[in-house]
Amino acid sequence: MTDNPSARMMLGYLFVRGGVHALAYAKALETLTGVEMSKMLPIPNIANKTFPEARKFMEQGSHLKLYRFSPEDYKEAGLIWNGTAPEAYTEGIGGTQLEFVDAPPAGGNLANLAGIASSFAPNYVPEEIMEIATKLYQKAKNL
Repeated sequence: MTDNPSARMMLGYLFVRGGVHALAYAKALETLTGVEMSKMLPIPNIANKTFPEARKFMEQGSHLKLYRFSPEDYKEAGLIWNGTAPEAYTEGIGGTQLEFVDAPPAGGNLANLAGIASSFAPNYVPEEIMEIATKLYQKAKNL
């Protein structure tokens, strides 16, 4: 719904990576229960190829990689994210072997911008936060 190229490129990436997470959950459930999730639940098939901006990321294989950001967390994720990806998921683009990457993805170049720290973490007065929380709580009780 936007013609902004940066927004469209970002959304293409998010569609592809969102699909990775959906598939990871399905693979985890299948591995743990032995139930083929696609036969048990009606899973919507919204192909990434519907979005031209997603194609670049599919061709790079982003749809086949699951990253682990922390050495302390999700130590067994590689036991689930392996093997061959379902054909419907690969959409004929890139390989079909799932790849577990035991590191965060490489990022892009960050602009070195001078900023106003308070615009990202504004000062707050704890009493004001408590007053707002109390008002919200009271309204919620009265619903």
